[in-house]
Amino acid sequence: MINKDQSIWGSMGTTILTLNDLSSRVKQVSSIVYLFILLFIALASNAWIQNDTKWMIEGIAAAILLASFLSFLSNDTYNIVAGMTLWTVVIFTSSRAFYGDGLYDTVLLFYPCVLIFAAFFGGRAMIVPLSCYMVTSFYFFAYALSKNIIEPTIIANNSSWAKATEMSILLAVYGVGIVLITGYFKSLMRKLSESKKNYELVKQKAERLILFDDVTGLGNAEKCKIDLKKTLIEQRRDTSIIGFVTLHVNNISWINSSFGHSFGEQVLISLAERFKSLQDDFTSVYRTSGIEFTFVTHADDYTKLQDFCHQAIRLAIAPVSISEYDLESNCSLGVAVAPFDGKTYEALNRKSSFAVYKARRDEQNNCYFYESEMEASITRRINMNSDLRTAINESQFELYFQPIVELSNNRIVGAEALIRWKKDNTLIPPYEFIPVAEESGLIVEIGRWVLEKACTECAKWQALGLQGISVAVNLSPVQFKRGNLPNHVFRALQKNHLDPSLLELEITESLFIDDTETIEKQIHIMVQKGVYFAIDDFGTGYSNLNYLSKFNASTLKIDMSFVRHMKTTPQLEHIVNAIIKMSHAMDLENVAEGVEDAETAAALKEKGCAYGQGYYWSKPLPADDFVAFVQAHNKI
Repeated sequence: MINKDQSIWGSMGTTILTLNDLSSRVKQVSSIVYLFILLFIALASNAWIQNDTKWMIEGIAAAILLASFLSFLSNDTYNIVAGMTLWTVVIFTSSRAFYGDGLYDTVLLFYPCVLIFAAFFGGRAMIVPLSCYMVTSFYFFAYALSKNIIEPTIIANNSSWAKATEMSILLAVYGVGIVLITGYFKSLMRKLSESKKNYELVKQKAERLILFDDVTGLGNAEKCKIDLKKTLIEQRRDTSIIGFVTLHVNNISWINSSFGHSFGEQVLISLAERFKSLQDDFTSVYRTSGIEFTFVTHADDYTKLQDFCHQAIRLAIAPVSISEYDLESNCSLGVAVAPFDGKTYEALNRKSSFAVYKARRDEQNNCYFYESEMEASITRRINMNSDLRTAINESQFELYFQPIVELSNNRIVGAEALIRWKKDNTLIPPYEFIPVAEESGLIVEIGRWVLEKACTECAKWQALGLQGISVAVNLSPVQFKRGNLPNHVFRALQKNHLDPSLLELEITESLFIDDTETIEKQIHIMVQKGVYFAIDDFGTGYSNLNYLSKFNASTLKIDMSFVRHMKTTPQLEHIVNAIIKMSHAMDLENVAEGVEDAETAAALKEKGCAYGQGYYWSKPLPADDFVAFVQAHNKI
């Protein structure tokens, strides 16, 4: 790539130089024409002093002819004018020698001067014919002398001064010509030198654009790829391992959205300056993507490589002071090791990315080394993502319903809608595909289908005489992010002519860490229309009581992890009891999940729990089976 760019910039520099030289070439040709005009005028003057009328007229005529050439001298014709000028001089010279002393005539000294100018302006195309003409004229003069066609004049005392003057003039012209040509070549060399300097500057600028990040000044992915190739070649003579470490800055998107992109850039610049402190003869650092830095480092063993990673983490998570804010970054590191995990940039980068993905999911501000299971897991998730799209298009999903029972009278008053994915006659549980759907965003489309299907089934229950049986639908935090969830909910209710009070939407405490203002606004809109909200799995997360009032929750669902073993574990029973009492104090309904036996149901009823849900009454059932079960249980 670099060689290709060099050739591009080199050819560009040559083109610029050529274009700039056009105007100077015209001036050079003009200078030469004027020089020869002065020459012929000088020769004519010398002939006038010697009373040689013939050559005086010849000299003036040649000067006038050359002056006429200047009238059509331009960028397009300078080569033609130069050729005509030189041919005029050569013809004048040979004519003067023929009528003079032939081979012994000093005027022939014009020939080498003409060839110098021909070499400068025309190259071979001009030198070859002029040289041929000159050589031919030499043999012609020799022949003419041998046949006495040319008779050399006897040098008299009174003509020696004229010869001396003529030779002095020719010598002066020759010297001036050499000086001019030397000046031209010096000028050309200066231009070439300047062009080379400009080329180097352009080359350096292009190299920075190609190989370096313009925000942090660190090498980019392309630079990393080039350097790593050299490092891997050198490793063959070394016994150390090479760590390819990818550091993913997890919360840059949040910083950008909260404070603006300029703050995010400042954070990245500050991190880059810190990471530069890790650079030495054995370690290089790069910014390989918008939110990722890459370290290529030599290490004696895995322990030292892990120590290096923890050092990078400490630098990454230290607060960054920008304006009046102290911003904290969190990161995830993935490590691939050469030569064991790969011997190319592509292989090492891919495998360190798998490790980063694992680190981001499991534990922030930690590093994971690549393992083959990571790649297999991600491949399975990618395949599942593709299968989910197919499932949406081919309607492979089903809704099952688990009864919710009022403990005081043992009557079924509602049901929780639970999605099931039937693929190749095999039911895939939600805990396997829901996380994948949330990561890919497919949960929005799936959630919309669940909502509409649940409302449709609930409306059927009312028509079948199961009056007042409500349906509860779980929501994902992802469904709130677009801000149009109320529209989907109201559309599903209106489409099925279902009373909003028969729909309860369940949200988990994980929703509390997202954009609470946007979520609170959407929940309030739906609550005002009569939709109920329940906090699912209460007690397993933040248990922030402030959010209960903020989100207009009407029900707390006690997580099954507390309920299932409450009779055998006193601590769990105390937790359940505390949640029930708190819900009463806050005027909230409560539902205990995971009720699996009569003893647990009785204990919950005694503690004041209003509703129960679990295998004690029924596992989740298909829609038709659920209707039959309710009719039999409630004896409708």
